[in-house]
Amino acid sequence: APEPMEVNWEQIARSVVLVAVPDCGGDAGMGSGTIVLDGGHVLTNDHVASTDASCEMTIWGVNSIKDSPDLVAYAESIPGARDQRIDLAVVRLVNERGNPITIPGRSPIDIPRKEIKLGTPMKLLGFPGMGGVRISMTPGEQSGWWEDEEFDLWSEKFYKTSAKMGPGISGGAAFNAETGEFIGVPTGFDEATDGRGDILGLVRPGRYALPLLDAAERAG
Repeated sequence: APEPMEVNWEQIARSVVLVAVPDCGGDAGMGSGTIVLDGGHVLTNDHVASTDASCEMTIWGVNSIKDSPDLVAYAESIPGARDQRIDLAVVRLVNERGNPITIPGRSPIDIPRKEIKLGTPMKLLGFPGMGGVRISMTPGEQSGWWEDEEFDLWSEKFYKTSAKMGPGISGGAAFNAETGEFIGVPTGFDEATDGRGDILGLVRPGRYALPLLDAAERAG
């Protein structure tokens, strides 16, 4: 039998970033994101990325999984590269003068089109508040599929996952635990299950981001 593939999680972790929007007219928040395309863009949740050009959006990254994140870039919204209904957005990395940049030493993550099967093991990477300021990894599996049929907040399908999630990991990354391949974007949980016991998280499959990545590339 072939040897199982060894995944370099330290390297992958450098491509998962913290996205912060300081308090700006009540629009304040923190989430996670994944460096994509040419290395000058970040895929995240739409509810994480600021739409107000006057609000500073900052990007923080780690050089080691043991380190606290440092400020590595700023970011700006790209019209046409975000979709509120599927809660995904691609933002452009810029420097303090607003010029597009890439961040050395952080490889962009490829976003595949293919779906995963029930029971596929996954690892979530991001910056949930429950894990402190350093990047966190939580294991789980693909626990089924879910659609928003009650609250009408989201369209299309999600993967359910048994991996622990919490505020701050929104917009981060779920990877195949065996291969390191990108699976999707941790986004939230089914609010209808709140108070009924344990909660399954929701991961947006990566294929939904592909039109937004194309739009970001066209925008330059």
